[in-house]
Amino acid sequence: MPDNRTRGRRSTRKAGSPDVDAAQRPEFTEPKATTRSQSSPSSDDNQGHADGNKGNGRDGNRNGSSGRSNRGGNNKHGGGNGNKGRNNRGSNNKNDNGRSERGGSRNLNKNGKNNRPNRRGRDRNRGHNKNRSVVKSMQGADLTQRLPEPPKAPKDGLRIVALGGISEIGRNMTVFEYHNRLLIIDCGVLFPSSDEPGVDLILPDFSYLEDKVDRVEALVVTHGHEDHIGAIPWLLKLRSDIPIVASRFTCALIAAKCREHHQHPKLIEVNETSHEKYGPFDLRFWNVNHSIPDCLGIALKTGAGLLIHTGDIKLDQTPTGGRPTDLPALSRFGDEGVDIMLADSTNSTTPGFSGSEADVAPTLKRLVAEAKQRVIIASFASNVYRVQAAVDAAVAAGRKVAFNGRSMIRNMQIAEEMGYLDVPRNTIVSMDDAAKMAPHKVLLVTTGTQGEPMAALSRMARREHRQITVRDGDLIVLSSSLVPGNEEAVFGVINMLSQIGAHVVTSKDAKVHTSGHGFAGELLFLYNAARPKNFMPVHGEWRHLRANKQLAISTGVREDNTVLAQNGVVVDLVDKHADVVGQIPVGNLYVDGVTMGDVNAEVLEDRAQMGEGGVISVTVVIDNRTGMALEKPRVVASGFSDESREMMHEVEDLVDNTLLDLSGEGENDPYRMAQQIKRRITKFVGEKWRRKPFVVPTVVPMTSDEPLVSDVTGARESL
Repeated sequence: MPDNRTRGRRSTRKAGSPDVDAAQRPEFTEPKATTRSQSSPSSDDNQGHADGNKGNGRDGNRNGSSGRSNRGGNNKHGGGNGNKGRNNRGSNNKNDNGRSERGGSRNLNKNGKNNRPNRRGRDRNRGHNKNRSVVKSMQGADLTQRLPEPPKAPKDGLRIVALGGISEIGRNMTVFEYHNRLLIIDCGVLFPSSDEPGVDLILPDFSYLEDKVDRVEALVVTHGHEDHIGAIPWLLKLRSDIPIVASRFTCALIAAKCREHHQHPKLIEVNETSHEKYGPFDLRFWNVNHSIPDCLGIALKTGAGLLIHTGDIKLDQTPTGGRPTDLPALSRFGDEGVDIMLADSTNSTTPGFSGSEADVAPTLKRLVAEAKQRVIIASFASNVYRVQAAVDAAVAAGRKVAFNGRSMIRNMQIAEEMGYLDVPRNTIVSMDDAAKMAPHKVLLVTTGTQGEPMAALSRMARREHRQITVRDGDLIVLSSSLVPGNEEAVFGVINMLSQIGAHVVTSKDAKVHTSGHGFAGELLFLYNAARPKNFMPVHGEWRHLRANKQLAISTGVREDNTVLAQNGVVVDLVDKHADVVGQIPVGNLYVDGVTMGDVNAEVLEDRAQMGEGGVISVTVVIDNRTGMALEKPRVVASGFSDESREMMHEVEDLVDNTLLDLSGEGENDPYRMAQQIKRRITKFVGEKWRRKPFVVPTVVPMTSDEPLVSDVTGARESL
């Protein structure tokens, strides 16, 4: 039976735009900062955007390049890579920045200090560095066995390696390798869960790139959400001059993020008409609709075939920004022949179609108009369309608008300066001014939709906010969806606000939110338009990946041409067929305060143990010859109830008896004595109080003829 996927269809024009001369490639220019009073865009300010829409006949397209100046001299890689052999791993050649090729470790500390003492280069044990939390279970498509180490990259095949974003929702990062050159799509972060205390961010595992970073041609970013751009500053610490290719608004968000890290990345601005070439990678783009402006899908072509990456996508037929997903462009790529497609799986388990962003604005306008007191709308800091709807509702009700939350203020300032957020003059006020205004005269737009403890909304719920006090009758709108794992925190905030007397409205009560990811019915449209020969679901947990695989099969993709993978699984596209060929160890790279990568599983276990079981600190002074205690042991307990704290005298007696037993056995080694004390206390407390505390024993040896110390401050020698 002939394969229906390869059915011919007359193409009216070639997919994508004609190639653009490298000398005319636009490099991103940051918008000039303006004061709030000057930030309202005039008709002249928006002329460039309006002119840029003439080519595609679609109003509201903010990516037009006619209003931007083009820069010359941006020819990145004028010719081929000329790297026919693949044996440059041990080379001593210098790159353009004077850095030597991988011979040892690459410092990720911007000060040039090596903050990873155990880094020994990449070898067979890559990923098992104790500074990383390595995934213990490394199953691939076949869950019954661990996949082997992948073979050498195929000569004329495209290798796909996901370092994050597959089998999870977050820290999206995929590496593509062809002819010994690399291209990266997205570089995001994952926010920690409750079982990762003290961790700020979770990054993709960069160890796979450490001896390959000088072969990276470019980083291409689909859109500006944190799970797609958040890890860029840490990637740039590996190599600062990696070209970053992204849309206008995405470039602005990346520039702002890197500025916080004192970095100035090389940003290349593109739009849906751009045609870029980096080494052996040919790049074209197409409009994609999502919950943030300027999203792009990617068409990546190499000698191995044409790859389509959707990024985060939905089919909103009436988008607020006037930029629906460009199905005709996707269909033209399908006419050209899509060899493999990587598609968003987030809502693949949800049947039907997602709601339009345009449906949210009337609901917000009605709720704000009916409110008698203060209105607080919580939303994601990057959802410019949602904030625009909130601003329009406030203006219609005669209210001023105040932004709360560091990321919200930063992103909305950028959006307003670039013309993505239309705010009438004198509408925005500061939080200090909003606190002094009558409640019915102001609307607050804040962060904290996921119940984050330090977010503005959570502090308001606990009545700890410095400027705003929520009162009985206030309207709180949670214009967001629940991220899996945050349910308890979000419901806790809702309950605290309800206890105060505020009226809390969520998406279950009214049309105040719609998802930015397409449902199953929308994904079917994509696959029928692209008609891919091979399919690889991405951006989702296992249940989403499997559901998306079945959707692709239902549209005609052969089952043996669909590949299921998770982070670290290696997929090769050879002779128009995709196969799982192996797996590399990848784990979690943690950002903990000012350090990166030094939080291992043992540290997280200790933190969890301290939080759940409390801490017992024991200090004893012994005779260094006999091992006998020179004074009564001192026990300090934290995280215990008052009743349990009073029973710590029993722990002191236990330690005293333990020291007597050990000295009777002739033991006088402080380390072995500390370990024995720790084991006995842990067992005793576990049996008596059903607690597993974190025990910190300190044994200080002294000579008996020396005067006793009244207060001993010991180091944690036992651990």
